[in-house]
Amino acid sequence: MPRKAETLTSGGVERLIREARETRAAPRDIADGGCQGLTLRLTPTAAVWSIRFRHDDKPLRIRLGDAREWTLAQARAVAGDLRTHVEAGQGIPANDWIALKRTALAAKGGVDVPAAMPRDRGPVTWTLAEARQAWGAWMRREVEAGLLRDATVRNYLGVMSGPAMRTLDASLVSRITVADVAAVVATLIEQGKRSTARDVVRVSKRFWPWMGDADRKHLSGADPNALAGLKAPKTGDKPTRRSPRVPAIASMLAVAQHGALSTSVGGAIELLIYTAQRRLSVVTARVAEFEPWPEREGWGIWWQGHRTIAQGAPTEDDPRHGSHALPLPPHVWRRIETYLAFSRREAEERGVPRSPWMYPAARPRRIGDPVTHLSPHTLTHAVAAMPGIEASPQDVRRAFATVCQRDLGVAASVVGMVLDHATGDLPEVSDGNPMTRRSTLDQMLALKAPALEAWQKAVWAERLKVELPDREVLKAQIVAENLRQRGVTDLEAEGERRRKAAAKAYAEGRTWRQRRRPVGATNPA
Repeated sequence: MPRKAETLTSGGVERLIREARETRAAPRDIADGGCQGLTLRLTPTAAVWSIRFRHDDKPLRIRLGDAREWTLAQARAVAGDLRTHVEAGQGIPANDWIALKRTALAAKGGVDVPAAMPRDRGPVTWTLAEARQAWGAWMRREVEAGLLRDATVRNYLGVMSGPAMRTLDASLVSRITVADVAAVVATLIEQGKRSTARDVVRVSKRFWPWMGDADRKHLSGADPNALAGLKAPKTGDKPTRRSPRVPAIASMLAVAQHGALSTSVGGAIELLIYTAQRRLSVVTARVAEFEPWPEREGWGIWWQGHRTIAQGAPTEDDPRHGSHALPLPPHVWRRIETYLAFSRREAEERGVPRSPWMYPAARPRRIGDPVTHLSPHTLTHAVAAMPGIEASPQDVRRAFATVCQRDLGVAASVVGMVLDHATGDLPEVSDGNPMTRRSTLDQMLALKAPALEAWQKAVWAERLKVELPDREVLKAQIVAENLRQRGVTDLEAEGERRRKAAAKAYAEGRTWRQRRRPVGATNPA
């Protein structure tokens, strides 16, 4: 250990070197008080400058050079630069870099010294950002092959692209340890984002083994077992599962039909309520999936393309193969026809073709993208903003299962057929023979029709009892509730923020109307 630091001088260094050689004293270290960490190592045959400090809780001692060739000023200057090099995450610099630094000082300029030159350049592998990009490309190919869903890809990439994980983007995945990811998880927990922290653990434990697969480990350099010890944080007690009654569903239906919501959003919520289908199934419905039911006057059929239970894909002989067919009672079918007629007329007035999606979005997800369907989250947010309604889109399925079995006398097996669930995703359905539904290709419309008609009549009977304020008042209530949930307390400040954002978007040509305008068109005078 070096003795107490003393501020060295050039003459003092020469004297110490001479004394060590002449007295043949035991080796010793002398710390320079004029530069933190700079140490002079003296032996009877040598004198060496080095710098000592701690980095990442590890002690480091890095040799600078022979003290008989280096001046004190050079040693102090290079020692400071060397410490900066390490603490900036560039690693221990190469000996050539240290020599270049000294040469540049001796020459007083004219020597080109790179900003960083690590001694150990490390493996040429992916950074976390590059690995995430490669993972995304691979998953999209899996989507095209029908092995993954778009929603899964968005979820995985969204979790790994979060602000907390992006702090590791520049790090090589070969050097990211379980402690690094655990630190990200701890930060999220401190921020109150416990659910996000669990998502980071869940997705990371899929991401690292993918990087460590034999066919890409040479590219990533990742250890597939690097995160084996990472544990997800606990979330506490689970909330009590709600089972809303029909009046709550009827109130949701009343708001959807009142005109306070957009045509697409209101129509999607109405279909979701009458059919008790999943959000994604509803928003991804296409116009071509709806047609009259020839065997029953006034009825329609929804040949639902998206489903959880895989039954194969459409064929040339059977374009409906693999669909989940739902009979639509006369009341529901009239509402569907009315909605389609209105949306077609609306498209004609705008001078654009009617979207093939049943419930198209108002604008593309990103500038330049095509306009597709509503997001499932749009329905969740719309229902959450409905004043006085304690229910969610998923609660509709629970209410359907409970009411149909308990009050309407519908068999559990029929409820399962309508809900199209694979292994009991709703505990309210006690179907003991799910394999029947998984194996049969018969749509069993005759069994589903009475259940859906009984449910529609039960909901409509309660809907007639619901009283709502006029459309403008209801719209204002929905906007206010939406702002409250977002934590907006100053309405004037929020209005001013939106006006500035709109003005900026218009100035940059990013508004929806500007993007839709044909090339070469000018603003009206």
